Amino acid sequence: MATLTVRDLTHGYEAGRRVVDGVSFEVADGRVAALLGPSGSGKTTILRAIAGLERPEGGDVLLDGASVLGRAPHRRGVGLMFQELALFPHLDVRANVAFGLRMARWPRDRRERRVDELLALVGIESLGERRVDALSGGERQRVGLARALAPEPAVLLLDEPLGALDEARKRELRRELRALLERLETTALLVSHDLRDAQALADDLVVLDAGRVLQAGPMRTVLAEPVSPEVASMVGWVRLAEGEARHGRVEEESVGSVAVPEPGDGPVLVMAHPSAMAALPVGDARDSGAHGTVIGAQPEGPLRVLEVAIGTGPSTRYVDLRWEGQDEPPLPGKPVALAVDPATLRYYER
Repeated sequence: MATLTVRDLTHGYEAGRRVVDGVSFEVADGRVAALLGPSGSGKTTILRAIAGLERPEGGDVLLDGASVLGRAPHRRGVGLMFQELALFPHLDVRANVAFGLRMARWPRDRRERRVDELLALVGIESLGERRVDALSGGERQRVGLARALAPEPAVLLLDEPLGALDEARKRELRRELRALLERLETTALLVSHDLRDAQALADDLVVLDAGRVLQAGPMRTVLAEPVSPEVASMVGWVRLAEGEARHGRVEEESVGSVAVPEPGDGPVLVMAHPSAMAALPVGDARDSGAHGTVIGAQPEGPLRVLEVAIGTGPSTRYVDLRWEGQDEPPLPGKPVALAVDPATLRYYER
């Protein structure tokens, strides 16, 4: 295990901007961190620079305080699991897992012991002789993970480890992969554009956009206290109301008004998280002052969930909210009141 430090990393131009623009963050010994951001935010480029597959134009990558930029990829103590897995379809599972160890000239008996250990660790010890093109998607994921772990890396890098799987399979593998990472106690960094994957697998979160770090810290802190509207949007918050704050409320035409904690003048953006919101009949005592329009409804177990549009025109935002009325929810096109716990709201000056 080791502490991974990325310091002022800079690399490349694309569409007139830096692909990676002064990125800095740290993954402490034994922790799992996730790089979260949209396509083109620089996530995979950062991973490749750490692994030695790209030479950054500036900055440094350190393991336990020592720079690794001058080392060949196979001498960095870094294991990389690609999204595409890059397994050899003509080889069986054992040969795929052992491939890197053969290139590193591990003695055969030590190599065989390591492969046995890894196949048992990831739960595919019975599949060692099977060709990888005969495996399921989840089984291939395990082979890819075993191969990345084979050389006993100090840091494990995972590029969209669950990206190629359907949602049902993802839910199962999230639990399994998290349990594996906890047992290994290996410092790990994963790339994801899916917040659900990041939440399930990581201790810490690094939010990226346009090649820059917007916020980094413990998962719980970043999710609950996003420092900007951009971060809030990426971690699941929705704009509730935006406008001038007057007499302790912010009003947005076509939405309504929402209380703000400190009365004062000036433009304010109020953001809410769907987990702290609900849809109610108009006039309900829990009405926050903001309203939406029903787009559709669907059952979710014993509950009803409404798709609600907030605002109109180009600024319309959509959110799924549980229905807390006693009667059937309004039909599409009808208004609903929005309830929200005021203590959970985030306020941003504009």
